[in-house]
Amino acid sequence: MSLVTSLPPELDVFLDFIFDDDRPTFILEYSSQPKVVFRNNALNALLTGYSHDSRFSIWVNTLYKIIGDHAGRHARHIAKLGAFASRLWSCKRLRGPWIAVFPRQEDPSEDRPTVRKKQKESNHSEQLWSDEDGEQESDRDNPDDWESVATASTRDISQEGRGAVILEDLTVDWLRFPQLTSDPWIQFLAKHDWSKTAAGPMHTWHPTLRQIFMTILSSEEPRVIYWGNDLHMFYNEAARFVVGEMHPKPLGNSLQEVWGTPMWSHLTKMLVSGIERRRPTHNKRTELVVFRNGFPESGFFDFVFLPIPSADGRFLGVFNEFTECTTAVLQEDRQQICKQLIEDVARATETRHVWESFMRNLKDCKDVSYATVYSYGSIKLSGSETPSLRAQFSFGDEGHSSVISPSIKEVVEGSANKVLVLERSNSTLPEELAVNITDQGVVHTSYVLPIDDLYGKGVYAIVVIGSNPLRAVDAGSIQFFESLRDLLFKSIALLSLPAEQRRANELTTALSHQLAAATSKAEKSEKNFTEMVHHAPIGMCMDRGDGYPVYVNDMYLDLLGTDRTSFYDAARAGLSWRSSVFENDADSIEDLWWAAVRGGNTTSFEVRIKTGLSHRWLEVFVQQRYDENGMLVFIFSWLTDISARKLMEFVAEERLTEAIENKRASENFIDMISHEMRNPLSSILQLADSIPSTLPPLIADEKHKTSTIEGNISNLTEDARNVLLDTAQTITLCAKHQKNIIDEVLTFSKLDSKLIVLAPEAAQPLDIITDVLRMNKPELAQADIEGSLNVQASFTDLGIDHFLLDRGRVSQVIINFMTNAIKFTRSSDVRKIQINLGASRIRPTADSCHVTLIEPREKGRSLSIGSVTEDDVFLSFSVQDTGCGLTEAETKNLFQRFSQASPKTHKRYGGSGLGLFISRELVELHGGQVGVSSEAGKGSIFGFYIKATCTERPLETAPSSPEIGKSTTAQDPAEDASMSKTETQDLHVLMVEDNTINQRVMSQQLSRLGCAEVHVANHGLEALDFLSTTTFCNGEVPLSVVLLDVEMPIMDGLTCARRVRELEKLQEIIGHVPICGITANARTDQIASCIEAGMDEVVTKPFRMPELIPRMLALVDKHKSL
Repeated sequence: MSLVTSLPPELDVFLDFIFDDDRPTFILEYSSQPKVVFRNNALNALLTGYSHDSRFSIWVNTLYKIIGDHAGRHARHIAKLGAFASRLWSCKRLRGPWIAVFPRQEDPSEDRPTVRKKQKESNHSEQLWSDEDGEQESDRDNPDDWESVATASTRDISQEGRGAVILEDLTVDWLRFPQLTSDPWIQFLAKHDWSKTAAGPMHTWHPTLRQIFMTILSSEEPRVIYWGNDLHMFYNEAARFVVGEMHPKPLGNSLQEVWGTPMWSHLTKMLVSGIERRRPTHNKRTELVVFRNGFPESGFFDFVFLPIPSADGRFLGVFNEFTECTTAVLQEDRQQICKQLIEDVARATETRHVWESFMRNLKDCKDVSYATVYSYGSIKLSGSETPSLRAQFSFGDEGHSSVISPSIKEVVEGSANKVLVLERSNSTLPEELAVNITDQGVVHTSYVLPIDDLYGKGVYAIVVIGSNPLRAVDAGSIQFFESLRDLLFKSIALLSLPAEQRRANELTTALSHQLAAATSKAEKSEKNFTEMVHHAPIGMCMDRGDGYPVYVNDMYLDLLGTDRTSFYDAARAGLSWRSSVFENDADSIEDLWWAAVRGGNTTSFEVRIKTGLSHRWLEVFVQQRYDENGMLVFIFSWLTDISARKLMEFVAEERLTEAIENKRASENFIDMISHEMRNPLSSILQLADSIPSTLPPLIADEKHKTSTIEGNISNLTEDARNVLLDTAQTITLCAKHQKNIIDEVLTFSKLDSKLIVLAPEAAQPLDIITDVLRMNKPELAQADIEGSLNVQASFTDLGIDHFLLDRGRVSQVIINFMTNAIKFTRSSDVRKIQINLGASRIRPTADSCHVTLIEPREKGRSLSIGSVTEDDVFLSFSVQDTGCGLTEAETKNLFQRFSQASPKTHKRYGGSGLGLFISRELVELHGGQVGVSSEAGKGSIFGFYIKATCTERPLETAPSSPEIGKSTTAQDPAEDASMSKTETQDLHVLMVEDNTINQRVMSQQLSRLGCAEVHVANHGLEALDFLSTTTFCNGEVPLSVVLLDVEMPIMDGLTCARRVRELEKLQEIIGHVPICGITANARTDQIASCIEAGMDEVVTKPFRMPELIPRMLALVDKHKSL
């Protein structure tokens, strides 16, 4: 027993009474939620014994709804609450919210989903509700309740608004509330007396049955429900033809009672078979006899039987969904008969063969029950009359007349040789043609096919065909028999013609068949094309010339986010898609549309379409169609969803911007580091160069040594002097090494950014190598290494001096190889380095280069560059040393970025591991390859070849090359200084530099090297002020050249140079002021910006004064001569 404390004390006596009662009873509290507050022992035992406890709470919820639906009637006693646990239940209201629920009798149905047997003895609806006063209500709901529900539903929708309607609150059970719909079928079902059917009153139906029945009523396709073990029928209006004149008797009654035991047994076996196979039962093209237009008619249907499961998976019923395919089946049958008949007739040589094949094919026709051919028995060419037409061939009508009926002949004579349709319904069918066909019935229609004489003077034969009694006359059947008549006439006529005419007719027939086949193929292609357009994955639309759509597929509407009705409504008001785009875009998109339409060519543009809170991007293609007069007839438009592409473009643009910004930041960082390292390196090199010149002289002997010490003169011993000189050289070498690393990092940065572009110019390979040897002569001398040049015969045999190539980049590669050779030869017993130069008209091989060539990193950038022309030459360079050499394993690590031969290489010789990698990249940019050949302990050969183009010698270039074919040692760079007209002691220098250390070091160096006077300015503005006092501005201070730094405060070097050139144009400065830029910014574009600003020459830091002085002298001489 279950009790709660909320029960009032006055119910205690009642509780004591029902506590031990043998009838299962419980008390329900009717409040906001259903709650069982008491269960007696009998109910507890029932729920335990029958395992119904899990379903009890579900059933209580249904009771709560039933009681609530009828609470407004103030009914104290509800006689029927439905069935549960094999019992029918009632309830009685006690006091307040308390309701007692108890069984009134046993229910023999055992909760099975069968419907109640029809109670034949009852002629009125069973009473459902009664109160103590004996009031009665019928099976149907009170019309007052209907009105209240309809009013409430309408009020909810009108008050809440369309956007705020809660769908679950709307009433859709129109069987229960038929006043909500005007559907006549619903009204009929609502008024139907279901109590007289085996299904019983509607309120006793299983909830699932009621739901599914309501669902099929909304369908326009034929749908039937067979419910329960007895398969009681429930059907919608579209399926009414299935029962024909028996309607409405089958509604709610068993299949066995409606159609008989054989049909019921057959369907039951079919359903069991499908359930055992665990799949729905499908029957295609099943023939059924249905009642239509007052008589039985045979039809063909595709059936699907879907079992309806209960909550626990048991069989409740079956849902029958079927589609009629009668027209398709008959059409296919007629086409097959015509096709076979044509094939048979084509082989016929006599008219008898035509009639035999005709009758043979017609026997299997679904439209025909019998047929008889009446003819004269022989072909008459003259058209003379014969006594009568006699039956020659027949089937299906054993009692046919042997001679054609006069009434039929009379009808044929006035028919104008057309197919005659004789029907019982209009009394045109003679009695002898109304044949009774077994299992089908009496023929109600006959077709008479007159076959004309070849010369049109009479009838050659008459074919009488009886229709299938179960088939109605329609346009398709008449057309079919017309086709048969034409076919028979042409076949008989063809056999009656002379040979020549027959051949011509055969040709005509063949052409006709080809035309028919082509027409059929065209129709099929058109159908396929229509299907393709309709289901295309892109939107397609065809508009008239004024912009109104005449066709649009579903994808077009889906992409615009609209339906077909709204689309055409918008088209009548203006452009059909205007409401789908954003308001801000509408005018511009409309302009794009009409511009595309008037443009005359296929054009495209992109639009944004509203999709809820977001949007999608569409690409619109527009194409025009004009008539023969040039008038616009149609506008074709296609829509493609490009939202994914736009998203990718946005992401790619963001990433590209981010990558460019990161690259710019990286380059700025490298430039800053380079600038900050080059400034002190320049001072270090210059200070190291000044050490030898500032050392005191050597002490000759002890006597002199003593005198000098006593006289406080600072002299050095030879050993001390050598130590200082070695220290200065070491500092110079370290600074140069650091400079090489900075240059390599900058070059690598350019390569990585794809910024290096070759600048070919006319150059002599011999001059390039000679310059490299001159540059490295001090290091060669310091390491006691013999450097030489070997010009091979392959180069001399060409007889060409000048080639188009990037002189600076080729020099850079040779210098890299030369620097490595010096580094690794310095400690060898035999110290020799030789640079070899060769040439070839064909691409060199590893053997001709005497090295193992390295495959290019990007073949498309190097080896595949263009084809070799007659002006192309491959120049080979190699640097051969007698150094320590490399093992085979060590050579495999070369020419990779940040890679050296072995870890000990860096520890012993230093380096960044970028030199050879940069060399490889530069050579491959020239269309060549690098390579190496080395043997440990004997030395190495580092070589490369490039592709160059032969060119004429520049006019201003004088031939100056060593003797061809001989080894030549390096020349002293000081030899070029002898060509200068200006002497060092004549130089008056203005040094513009903001770094005080660089000012002091450079001014001291220039003074020690013999410059007449060195002036210093801290920035560009001071330089302009000083320039105004010089001889260039009619002043008294002499000035030869300006050394101008770039990055300075107040006024930088670029601005200062531009201002000087502006003043020269204004003739406020007389002549041309030689300006040599001094900068730690070493990128090509940075140097180019200096030249563009007006500087004559640019020297990058670090630099050595002995190398700067000759360039200053040359610059002064150049502008003196102008």
